[in-house]
Amino acid sequence: MISGWWLLPPVLAWGIHAAIQRRQMIRLTDELRLLRSEHQALVRRFQKRSDRLDALFGTVNEAILRLDMQGNVIALNDRARRVFQLPGNFPLPQPVAALYRHPGWNKAIRKALQQLPEPYDLPDIILQNYTFAVRLALLGNEQALLLCLDVSKQRELEGQHEQLLRDLMHDLKTPLTSILGYARSIEKFGNDEAIREEAVGTIVQEARRLNRLLESLLVFDQMEGSTPAPDSHCDPAQVMHEILVLMKPAAEAAGARLETRVEKKIRSFPMESGDLHRLLTNLVDNAIRYSPADGKVCLFMDRLDDQIELCITDEGPGIAPRHLPHVTERFYRAEDSRSAGGGHGVGLAIVAETVARYGGQLTLANRREGGLEARIRMPVGEATL
Repeated sequence: MISGWWLLPPVLAWGIHAAIQRRQMIRLTDELRLLRSEHQALVRRFQKRSDRLDALFGTVNEAILRLDMQGNVIALNDRARRVFQLPGNFPLPQPVAALYRHPGWNKAIRKALQQLPEPYDLPDIILQNYTFAVRLALLGNEQALLLCLDVSKQRELEGQHEQLLRDLMHDLKTPLTSILGYARSIEKFGNDEAIREEAVGTIVQEARRLNRLLESLLVFDQMEGSTPAPDSHCDPAQVMHEILVLMKPAAEAAGARLETRVEKKIRSFPMESGDLHRLLTNLVDNAIRYSPADGKVCLFMDRLDDQIELCITDEGPGIAPRHLPHVTERFYRAEDSRSAGGGHGVGLAIVAETVARYGGQLTLANRREGGLEARIRMPVGEATL
């Protein structure tokens, strides 16, 4: 019995150590349980935050995507689903390359994610007839927000402005080159009466073309910088008479006959007199230019319930069907017999934009019996009654 007492201290020490270890295990278990609980609370809080963000993004009318830092799409709003033509059950997360398969753009988005929060210019996303400018921003520490802004109309306008500038440079260069060439002819061969007369005639003709072009550009500038008054109106009979007097010499020179008629119960037209005068001048001048010898140009104005209809017809060659949808575009010229008049492709554009400013509708159509018909319908306002 006495010989076993030496085992008692180690046993007691082991028991005390085991008890301490047990208490430490219980404490660690409690701490782990607390950490797990806090982690779950953080996950729930983060999920609620993500759900709130997604709900907020769902109310935005632009395409929005949430990405992780590896370029995977975590969430996207309904607009983004429509933009990228994704089904409702499209599984997430997915690499952004699965939505937009463009190697250059996907390389750029990866570089942009690595560079955050520093800004990085991403190229546009082009899908069918849509163009989207994209913006990338850091969202927390592990996510990014990709905003796709629809800039289709802006890019279209930019393209139109560039085309307008190119067309304008061409239209200015051609007559200026001709004027310069004939001016040099006068300088060298001014004593030759035949050459001098030809040169002077051409210079006058080209100068008039330039003047018409500059006047048209001033008209465009005035229209873009102003809005007509809602109660604008004028006396259509008076404007018609002025057009008849103004265009009569040109019609006689072309061998064309002018006819006008305004329904008696139309006392006013819903447009400022200057705009109606310019509109009719362009349409009638165009009709006379392409009328055959002894052709007839008619101007009619009728009342149709809640609209006033203005119709201008001629007996010329008309416009090829493939060009009809485009002839009201600025500087568009049809390569057919109707483009032989040497215009700048702005007359019908001025007409179309003038009508649109007043809420009217312009329709161009080839007549079955030959020639072109320009039909304008304007809503009747109180001032027109």
